[in-house]
Amino acid sequence: MRPTKLSLDPRWFQVIFQAIFLSYGIFFLSWNADWLHYIISIGGCLMFQYSADSIKAKRFLRINEFDRWGFSVLISAMSLCLLLKTNYWYISLLAAFLTVTSKYIFRFNHKHLFNPSAFGIIAVMLLTKEAWLSPGQWGSNTVIFFGVITLGTIVVTRVQKLDISLAFLLTFIGLLYWRQVYVLGWPMDHFLHSISTGSLLLFTFFMISDPRTSPNHPVARILWAMLIAVVAFYLAAFKWKYNTVIWVLVAAAPLVPLLDAVFKSKEFKWTTTTLSFNLIYKLKQIVMKPILKKGAAAIILMAMISHEAAAFCGFYVSKADGTLKNKTSQVIIVRDGNRNVITMYNDFKGNLKDFAMVVPVPVVLQKKDIKVVEQSIFNTLNEYSKPRLVEYYDQNPCDQREYYKSMRDSQGAMSEVVVTANGIKKKQETVKIEARYLVGEYDILILSAKESTGLKTWLDENGYKIPDGAEEVLEPYIKSNLKFFVVKVNEAEKKKLPGNFLRPIQISFSSPKFMLPIRLGMANADGDQDMIVYAFTKKGRIEATNYRTISLPTGKNVPLFVKNNFGNFYANLFQHQWDKEGKALAMLEYAWDVSPKNYVKCDPCVATAPSTQDLVQAGVWWINRDWNDYGDVDQQEEDYSDKVYFTRLHVRYNRKSFPQDLMFQVTPNIENYQARYVITHPATGDFACDAGKKYLKELKQRRADEMEMLTYLTGKNYSDWDVVIEEPEEKYIPVEAKYATLAPLINDKSKRDKGVLYATIGIVGLISLAGFRRKGKSS
Repeated sequence: MRPTKLSLDPRWFQVIFQAIFLSYGIFFLSWNADWLHYIISIGGCLMFQYSADSIKAKRFLRINEFDRWGFSVLISAMSLCLLLKTNYWYISLLAAFLTVTSKYIFRFNHKHLFNPSAFGIIAVMLLTKEAWLSPGQWGSNTVIFFGVITLGTIVVTRVQKLDISLAFLLTFIGLLYWRQVYVLGWPMDHFLHSISTGSLLLFTFFMISDPRTSPNHPVARILWAMLIAVVAFYLAAFKWKYNTVIWVLVAAAPLVPLLDAVFKSKEFKWTTTTLSFNLIYKLKQIVMKPILKKGAAAIILMAMISHEAAAFCGFYVSKADGTLKNKTSQVIIVRDGNRNVITMYNDFKGNLKDFAMVVPVPVVLQKKDIKVVEQSIFNTLNEYSKPRLVEYYDQNPCDQREYYKSMRDSQGAMSEVVVTANGIKKKQETVKIEARYLVGEYDILILSAKESTGLKTWLDENGYKIPDGAEEVLEPYIKSNLKFFVVKVNEAEKKKLPGNFLRPIQISFSSPKFMLPIRLGMANADGDQDMIVYAFTKKGRIEATNYRTISLPTGKNVPLFVKNNFGNFYANLFQHQWDKEGKALAMLEYAWDVSPKNYVKCDPCVATAPSTQDLVQAGVWWINRDWNDYGDVDQQEEDYSDKVYFTRLHVRYNRKSFPQDLMFQVTPNIENYQARYVITHPATGDFACDAGKKYLKELKQRRADEMEMLTYLTGKNYSDWDVVIEEPEEKYIPVEAKYATLAPLINDKSKRDKGVLYATIGIVGLISLAGFRRKGKSS
């Protein structure tokens, strides 16, 4: 039985798969779809390419010549859509222009010198400072999807450049394994998380393998790919740079002509490929033909996809029985350049006199780098930035008086969930006390060690009990040459202060590492932990680089009874969204320009915005010219700025979902965001007029939509909520528009919708099966 075949340009498959990737990110990974960016990137690239090729040909090219001028640039345009982020349309247009023009300006021996999309991305990032890459946008749970699609691409299109992808991937993951597992001693889940990111696979199989910008000879391609892998690994592992593979790809492009000169080989040309629709025939071709090359690719990819990617700052130790638990925490991070100011507030449980905490730090802190701040700064930031409920009031259309909608701010009683992340270092059998300070009510030691056993022994001998499981986590931090910031309460100093609580500790240091080492904090936590991160920068939002950062659904209309249940509502919303999105992520709850000159810092505001004094207390050193508390911070004129951008992230984590510490980057993203939810009070009075009757009909539909939105946001329907306390105006609502009346109808509608969906899937499956059978008989 001979298979049905179709000859296609292999670039079609690249475009199709890139479109699938983009759709997957938008519809399944909760990307904020920037349709204007996508349209301008694709349209701009096609327009510039068509114009350039038409000028070159001295005539207007025809649509049926698309394979001549359109395929390659469409691939580049899709890469811009997948990788580049910006808030401005003209940045997208500039990136498209630079992508296309690089193909004509930088050429050698009829080849592009640079990968066009990589050049466009890097150029626009350097020239404008208004674009960025989000390496964490794919997460690590998408590896199965990428693995299957990539393997399908290899099989179907018979890619002839598989050697370069495998050379890069094997070298890069080999170096990662050597560094993370062999040298630092991280567990395998840490390593697997690093290699199972969609960003790495996308680069491996759809960017470095570009045949028009890579060396012609197989040996040259392998050497070139290995060089890129080594340099990218070094910059990422030892210099803490992000997106290194794309930067190194552009930097290594000038080596291609040299390698082509040394290793002579025929230049690559695009040819059509044969697609077979007969599954058995296709599998036979895979197994029986180039078994070594495709078999190697399959083994590597299946090894990768077989894994399902399965801060603050330290753990608590105790001088008694080790019963203290680090369950919830809050942390303030101030970042600019390599400067970091971190303020830690921990909701611990236990006897204060037995409290102690171990925090990994990159350098030996001086006394001037450590201070104690008031707990009120955390209350101020939380009250101001927490998710909020907004109230609106309907106008009675039958009322002749002018009636204006009013809006009230409601301070929903969201129970705070705050968590800290912490990092760990390795210790020695002999532990050295690098420094000893008394700061406020705290005795502080800075320790260094050569192995975890040594640090554990020292703590045990000095009356501290390390939580079970902490010792194995300490080893990688020690091997990373970190120091340990050990804090305990000075009872004499604490007695001088009112209250039975501990004030937050603030530390300042310089380091290229922008991270919260949460792995150590998991050593003494029961189940999931929550952390609220309040971040301040000069440029814009922060985002995680090794986990997804997504925005919670916002601006949604919810039922009126949510007002009296807002704490439970938001807790259920967060849990449901966290479960639905795969757990390994950071949730954005607030992002806004809080610079003193910006008078609109929220919409609506549920509390007073942080003042300049609050920002200074939080550690924003550049906002005040006269602040000298941190002597190691350059107080030069150019360090002063009135720009402050505030990001609030909510992270819920556990050992399984977060195999790595939280890594961050500062982006130029200045788009405002806040988690807000809307309730609308219905109008009251007489609705006998025509407009009133229309209003009641619309009210019924709106309230039904509110109930459906409640289920979408929280995963719970009306019957799951305790709505005994009803809003007073509910009794004035017609029976058919009451929530209790609508709830059963909505449940029935949901069941019908699911039935229609399942029936549709079944019909499509039967039609597809019938089509395959008919095709099999005809062949």
